Amino acid sequence: MRNVNLEENELTITAIFQQHTKEETIQTLKEALEVLEQEESDPENDEIIEIINSTVGKLQQIEDKYYYSLDLNYYLNNLEDDAYEA
Repeated sequence: MRNVNLEENELTITAIFQQHTKEETIQTLKEALEVLEQEESDPENDEIIEIINSTVGKLQQIEDKYYYSLDLNYYLNNLEDDAYEA
């Protein structure tokens, strides 16, 4: 496996769709991607589709131990903080 760095938005998406295992998370992201791709074209959806595609590709390349070392709760907490500030 090669060294891959996930961007903050990719980590946030991973946190939102996180499952018990890396493989389950990747599968859930792919399912979300299918749903988004079936909807009408929307610039906001297009951006999310691009982020999910990038995230899936990177998750498939990283080692399991790196995935399980990620503190994804940090990114969920940031979402909650952003919601309170809005």
